[in-house]
Amino acid sequence: MPVSPTRSSHPIPAVSCPVCGEANHCAPAKSGSFDTPCWCYEVKVSSSALAKVPDELQGKACLCRSCAEDE
Repeated sequence: MPVSPTRSSHPIPAVSCPVCGEANHCAPAKSGSFDTPCWCYEVKVSSSALAKVPDELQGKACLCRSCAEDE
């Protein structure tokens, strides 16, 4: 998969949710590889949940499951 301009080829080590500050349990961020399976690969994150992410962290930090599933 090609890397988009806002996404690097390796996840940044952001292990806190950019919305609530709690642990996001992002396995790729902990491992340093997008090849690592993660809980978020199996859920649909709503556009309203993504809109809560601050502009400077869009595409750079993962939501926690609670914020991702909150509509």
